[in-house]
Amino acid sequence: MMRLRLFPRTLRARIAASFSILLLLTAAVVTLAFARQAAHTHLEAQQQLAQNLMVFVEPAVRGMVANYDVTGLDNYMQKIAADPAIASIRIVDESGGSLLYQHQGDMEPASGMSRILAGVSGASPLLKSEITVNGVRVGRLEALLSYAPLNQSIRHVIIVGSALTAIVLAVAFLLAYLLLTRFTAPLRPLMEWAREFAHGNWHPRVKLIESGSREIQELNQAFTDGSATMRHYIQSLEETRELLEYSETRLRKLVNSMHEILFELDADGRIIFLNPAWQALTGFAAEESLGKSFSDFLLGEDAIRDFEANALPRLHEKNREISLRSANGKHLWMSLDADAQTDSAGNFTGIIGTFSDITRSVELNHLLSRYQDELYHLSVTDPLTGLYNRRHFDSQLEVILSDHLPKNMPVCLLLIDLDGFKFINDTYGHPFGDEVLRTTAQLLKQQVRRNDYIARLAGDEFAMVLKNTDIENATRIAQKLHDCIGDTRIPLPVGHMQLQSSMGVAEAPTHGANAQDLVSAADVALYHSKRGGRNRIEVLSPDISRAVMSIFSQGFQLRNAIEQGHIHPAFQPICNLKNGVPMAYEVLARMRVNGLVIQAKDFITVAEELGLTREVDLHVIGQALLLTPSEHALFLNVDISSFNDKEFVQDLSKLLKPACADGRSITIEITERETIPLCDSLHQDIQTLRALGCKLALDDFGSGYSTYNFLNQFRPDYLKIEGSFVRGMMQNEADRKIVTHIHELASSFGMQTIAESVEDAATEHALQEIGICNAQGLFYGAPRLVS
Repeated sequence: MMRLRLFPRTLRARIAASFSILLLLTAAVVTLAFARQAAHTHLEAQQQLAQNLMVFVEPAVRGMVANYDVTGLDNYMQKIAADPAIASIRIVDESGGSLLYQHQGDMEPASGMSRILAGVSGASPLLKSEITVNGVRVGRLEALLSYAPLNQSIRHVIIVGSALTAIVLAVAFLLAYLLLTRFTAPLRPLMEWAREFAHGNWHPRVKLIESGSREIQELNQAFTDGSATMRHYIQSLEETRELLEYSETRLRKLVNSMHEILFELDADGRIIFLNPAWQALTGFAAEESLGKSFSDFLLGEDAIRDFEANALPRLHEKNREISLRSANGKHLWMSLDADAQTDSAGNFTGIIGTFSDITRSVELNHLLSRYQDELYHLSVTDPLTGLYNRRHFDSQLEVILSDHLPKNMPVCLLLIDLDGFKFINDTYGHPFGDEVLRTTAQLLKQQVRRNDYIARLAGDEFAMVLKNTDIENATRIAQKLHDCIGDTRIPLPVGHMQLQSSMGVAEAPTHGANAQDLVSAADVALYHSKRGGRNRIEVLSPDISRAVMSIFSQGFQLRNAIEQGHIHPAFQPICNLKNGVPMAYEVLARMRVNGLVIQAKDFITVAEELGLTREVDLHVIGQALLLTPSEHALFLNVDISSFNDKEFVQDLSKLLKPACADGRSITIEITERETIPLCDSLHQDIQTLRALGCKLALDDFGSGYSTYNFLNQFRPDYLKIEGSFVRGMMQNEADRKIVTHIHELASSFGMQTIAESVEDAATEHALQEIGICNAQGLFYGAPRLVS
């Protein structure tokens, strides 16, 4: 159904119509006001006329009535009745009651407008006048007025006023419309702009009309600026939308291609999002997992408890190791990063986090830890007797002394050496000699007190550390142990063998406040015990001064050799096991004294005691660089104690920098002769040497335990396997396992292994089977001096 439009559609037509209606109402009010005023005036005039008529007619009629002039009365009254204001008039004889004259005219009542404007009633008013002659009433004059003149006068006023109003209204409407059309002309293009804007066209081609009106000018400017602003905003929104679409696509690709599991949980701990990595890693379909409680997939009470609904708002995990179950029942180890999420009001909304698969790393760490435990056990214990070995003894003795001496608790050291053990081995064979060693170790275990310490130092040499024990008690314990060993009989195919032992006893801090001094003192005591006839106990005497002087004498000889250039480099090839070709040469120190060549093991201890290792190392390295061709790769031995000198690395860098700059392959070989202090300065020194182009090798690996941390922090390029394990691997399965484990450990860290002390082809073949690529030893060549 169509609705009737009461007003025009255009603004200017509506304004003109409204203005015309206002004019119409004003004209109507004015017209009615004039009509009302005219009606009152006409009514008053008519009433006044009637009053005057009665005043003037009564004397004339009085005479005619008194004279009974009927004809004259009739003529006179007809003239009076001709007035349209007289509706009816009559004269009645009062004495006889007869009607002397009567005229009945138009009895038109007052119209509605007359009643409204003039305030008259519907009936015509009756006018009466008494006719008296000589004071005697002889008749009565009665007249009724007519409203026809009043009605006609009001109609005339209204018609004339309406006509004038219509003319004025038409002219006013036309003028207003024309003026508004002129004034609102600039609004039409603005309307077109608005219509174009409504359809999304922010580049309308309609030209705006300039106007003298400040409001229209501001409106035009506002539309122009608004259009430009909206175009800019729309362009920005388009660019933002495209960027968001690109980012969303890229993010979706990244999420879908992630190897890590990305998950989201609601506030109750149920899964609401999973990326494809979930199914790839766990085997559970992501669609089937959605909506399930996340704790259903967790293993471990702690993890399940942390993902309960009441604990989720406090969840904040970083690199937490956690276990998930997979569809095939396998345990998956994951690294969890997860955080509780909140909305703008701070209300908890859920959890967002990631899982990284670390199963292989965890399993490798477990395997590595097991290998380390095995290697540690093998490296710190003697496989034959089960006692601690020399490496562990050296470190443990220092710990015991540092723990007891500050508390004024003495520590005694017993060194036990089996007399004639070489004869036993040579006569009865190594298996019987091994049985003698195992029997001796068992005796030591039976005699040792709970807190004391025992170790096998060498072939037939044992040590017992007696804690919180003075020299007198230590001597009694040594005597009891000596008697026990002497009473031991080992059965032979024919008869038996009685064991004998020599012992040396020293006390700390009396004979030495550190491990080295104490061992030296006990060695001197043991030496005197053997020199005094064997099978006896010797307690260290003041003759220790002679041993100390011997060390200083050797130190003087060593310093003199350094100053006179009698320290020389010797070169031993390190060969590739596949082709036997040397891949590098290890540089070893040798000392010439009176034509004799002394190996480093015979003077390096003195150098360490006197702090001369730095001078020895720098001198040998400098000579090696001068005496060998630049194409020869060198393994340079550097004692770890040399790094304690702050200037050592600077001096070493000056020696190596030209060679490294020429492209020479240099490997710094650090020996595991003592505990390696992993301090920041050592780390910086190693990095300085590596920055020159040097590689790093760790010597004698497996003979101690201190270098595992060094291995993890510095990641040397080469790992040299302790020669004693290589020599014994063909006869001892434990040694073969150690060599294998060391090689597997090095391979897991991306390092190359070098087997030391290879002396025959069988050992070489065994190493090849293990997978070791490089080796050195007498089989490939002994260390040689350059002539």
